[in-house]
Amino acid sequence: MRQLGDSHFPGLDNIRLHAFVVDHKARPESTREAKQVVELLDKNFGLIRESRFQTRILSLQWPPGVFPSELPDFETEARRLRYQALGKACYQASIPSLLLGHHQADEHETIMMRLVEGYQGEGLRGVSKAVGIPHCIGVYGASRSGGRDYTMISEEKQTAKARDVGDRQKLLPPMEEYRQKGFEYGGVRIYRPLMEYGKQELEATLYEAGVPWVTDPTNEDPTLTIRNTIRHLMQRRLLPKAIDNGSYNQPSALRVAADTIRRKHERRDERAEFLFQACDVISFNARSGYLEVRIPLSTALNSLDLRLLPEDQQRTEVEYVRARLVCLLLSVVSPKEVISLQTLEAATNAMFGDVQKDCNADLLRELIAGGEWAKPLKFTAGGVLGERVAMPSKELSLPGAQPSMLDPKSIWRLSRAPFPKHLPKSSCVVPPAAPVTQVRTEKSTSSVGHSGPGSFPKETATEEQLNENLFREPEWQLWDRRYWIQVYNPTNKPLKICPFDQDRRNGLGRLLNETENVEGSKRLRCALRSCGPPHVRHTIPAIVDEGNNVLALPTIDFAPATGKSEPKLPRWRVRYKSVVLPARVQDERVIAPTDGTLKGVDSAL
Repeated sequence: MRQLGDSHFPGLDNIRLHAFVVDHKARPESTREAKQVVELLDKNFGLIRESRFQTRILSLQWPPGVFPSELPDFETEARRLRYQALGKACYQASIPSLLLGHHQADEHETIMMRLVEGYQGEGLRGVSKAVGIPHCIGVYGASRSGGRDYTMISEEKQTAKARDVGDRQKLLPPMEEYRQKGFEYGGVRIYRPLMEYGKQELEATLYEAGVPWVTDPTNEDPTLTIRNTIRHLMQRRLLPKAIDNGSYNQPSALRVAADTIRRKHERRDERAEFLFQACDVISFNARSGYLEVRIPLSTALNSLDLRLLPEDQQRTEVEYVRARLVCLLLSVVSPKEVISLQTLEAATNAMFGDVQKDCNADLLRELIAGGEWAKPLKFTAGGVLGERVAMPSKELSLPGAQPSMLDPKSIWRLSRAPFPKHLPKSSCVVPPAAPVTQVRTEKSTSSVGHSGPGSFPKETATEEQLNENLFREPEWQLWDRRYWIQVYNPTNKPLKICPFDQDRRNGLGRLLNETENVEGSKRLRCALRSCGPPHVRHTIPAIVDEGNNVLALPTIDFAPATGKSEPKLPRWRVRYKSVVLPARVQDERVIAPTDGTLKGVDSAL
């Protein structure tokens, strides 16, 4: 670590390390302890040349009057706030990868906690070594959004090196291509490089290297959290020997169980991923969020090497892989961040048929291969409405696909399910644009507004522009967990992003008729037809004012008023959430959201 960036490590010349110390504010002395940790870090790693090691304290913000340590779910709430603070800090510092110090004992504690809480099967996998940062839904730049090219080496060095390998794309992947197509990407991923090491082993290594460490006294109170209780039992070897073999760092039963479950589910996920990649995406309209897809039923059994398993295990494996495949497909249009496989029985039975019965291998083969049975024509699961399609919107042929891989009878349209009338609908508040109090002129270095990550391009303001109204960059908001929308609100009252339901559709139609806006009515009809089926149109976002009047439909680039004579109209940018599609989907089959109308106000932002 002390030699990081030296000539001994030429590949790390431009790498910078950031250490985030989280002050949970759970005890009066926590701030003092956080500062002590920063002092230790600066003392031990401050020799890294050119300040390539930076430390920062992240203080958690609890609601007024809340005493964190007295909360019954303190551990859960602290974890949520901690990850949100880390995600925001990483994005602000252009950090895509966050390394955490979890070790082997942490995984054992987690497995025991999940057993106590009633988890089964996949829930006992243990702790993932690499995963997207959790608890950051809606935090732009942290949760699968705000992606940037994090290439550390300069453009000139990359170009020279690319000539040697003959393939520039391997060094500079065109990540901005996703954003240009109207989709978000990126986010922060966490890695746990110390998971193979026990706590005592790590402490011995630090002791031998002369590096001090700090212990959080909160972790030593066995009455504070369930995790602390389990840690107390494990440290004192009070668990039954069937679970704990006597070594705190290597309780064999827990480790073997977690590894076995992890490997089993990884094999299942690989089988489901194989089938997912074989799907034929007939059309994906991200403007309204619906997917037409053909499922490769005839290849299912060939891809699942299960013939050596007993028949009951075959059924179990097939059921899981089918549910996992359905989950991958629904995730493209679902408003849910996580879809539980336990909720997909109706969807898998509708799309694949029912194998919840005693059947021999021949019948199982027939069912999976697409035999004749009575199947429902629609289902609702994971916030998605699935409908079997008799006539697809586009041709079925997919270049390079074998006819036997795809079943022309199994074509499904997946879209966001209609919003329930008895439940609150997705809504985001857009405050009036905040004016900039400081500007940067050609003679001044003061910044114009917020110049952090993901901000709009800003130009140096001239003296003539000082009298213009400059506004700060609007925040990106995640609406319905499907669309990232950035709205510039020039009015003095808040606006809302709401579903374009039937009431708002009727109100917009009346407005266009009353104003005799024939051209606007025509554009609206054309724009709505491009959304797909009628029920899908009522799930797209609309920007409305306090009177529930529709000012714009951002994903289809529609506003009822036209021309530059309307100074109070909102402007926007919109992108669909980060999604995974089969790799061979053709570009012309994907309809992305329009980029929006904010380009016209970039200079003012």
